[in-house]
Amino acid sequence: MNEMEFLLSQFHPGEQSTPLIWGETPEKKPTPESEDGDRLEQSIRDVFANKQLLNKALSTFLGVFTANAGVSLLTSLGIGAIASGTLGSIVLGLFFANTLTKLQYDGQIHIDKDFLVATAQTVSVGASLWIAFDEYRAVSNASKTGKTRFYQEVKSYEIKPTPKNETPWGLIGLAGFGLLVLAAIVRGKNQ
Repeated sequence: MNEMEFLLSQFHPGEQSTPLIWGETPEKKPTPESEDGDRLEQSIRDVFANKQLLNKALSTFLGVFTANAGVSLLTSLGIGAIASGTLGSIVLGLFFANTLTKLQYDGQIHIDKDFLVATAQTVSVGASLWIAFDEYRAVSNASKTGKTRFYQEVKSYEIKPTPKNETPWGLIGLAGFGLLVLAAIVRGKNQ
């Protein structure tokens, strides 16, 4: 065997016999190993996507729990106005900003799965804050009603320098005196 036959025997018999143009790569048929590798890669991507969804769900739950705990704590400390105004708006603002960052724009606005998940997070946090502030709103309305009733009761029991509505003895006395004078005049004329 000469050197030429040895070199030719090293090539596989199923390869292309046509020469390649400069920069051209030969087409490869997928082997079972590469197909298995592609399936494995897709499975890993699916698992990673599911884990991301689970992480987003857990972060939403944690955000809702933190917001409710903060509202309850501040309300129990007697600072419900801070709980309803400041804390609620900060938490809701953060989730809303996160939702807006999920929008993609390249000449058109694209709404994808991440935006919908972030929107669901924002809506759930907003709803939980609304429910958490329900107690504060009830207490606030009750205190306003109580304050109004208290002012009405104080006004009704307040001592005022107004004349009392008793029997008008002065008018009865004047009327009686007038009758006596009239009777005296009539008697004087008759005598």
